[in-house]
Amino acid sequence: MKPWWLLLICVCLPASAEEVVFFRCTAANDALTIQTTPCPPGSSQRIQRMPAPPAQAPVQAPATSAATTLEPTALPALQAGADANAADAGNAILDSDVLRRQARQQAAPPAPADAPATLPLPEIYQCQGADGSRYLHEREPAPPHCVLMQVTGLGGNTPTNAAGCEVIRDQCQAVPEPQRCSSWQQRFRDARGSERFAAPEKRPAATTERERLQALLAASDCAVPD
Repeated sequence: MKPWWLLLICVCLPASAEEVVFFRCTAANDALTIQTTPCPPGSSQRIQRMPAPPAQAPVQAPATSAATTLEPTALPALQAGADANAADAGNAILDSDVLRRQARQQAAPPAPADAPATLPLPEIYQCQGADGSRYLHEREPAPPHCVLMQVTGLGGNTPTNAAGCEVIRDQCQAVPEPQRCSSWQQRFRDARGSERFAAPEKRPAATTERERLQALLAASDCAVPD
């Protein structure tokens, strides 16, 4: 067993800053303990020195964001245009509906050029013949036609080769503008029917008339009948 004064010197010597000191203590019942403080009285003590681990920089906690949300003004404005309002742009950034609408507008094809203005339908007239028949006519006055007259001689007899007629015109009235479209559509149907049932020698003229009326309706805001 070492002298007590030698143990005291070992205990009192300060540990180097580069060493770690452990005390191995053996009690009277041979129980072994290792600790960083001197052993209690009545137990044998053994000192063990070990190099200190290299110093490490303190671990810093990861920086957390100061704010969980971004202000609208911190995000880039998505709405183009020099006259866009800054507040409206901020609201648009945070509004998912606005973002979707802008995406659809960007993907949509460019708007077509303005369509040419439609032409107004000309006047059309509803006419009534001397026999009570009714028909549509495009110009006023209606074309004249001859009504045969009975020719009587001086003696009350009818000459063999004599003939006479009275030139008359049917009574026509302009169709009011609200009904003008339906009247032109009916005129087109009549021309289409005449073309369909025309004799071969008259078919070209009937086709020309049908095409004229069809082009007139197509240039207006009045639909061409099916």
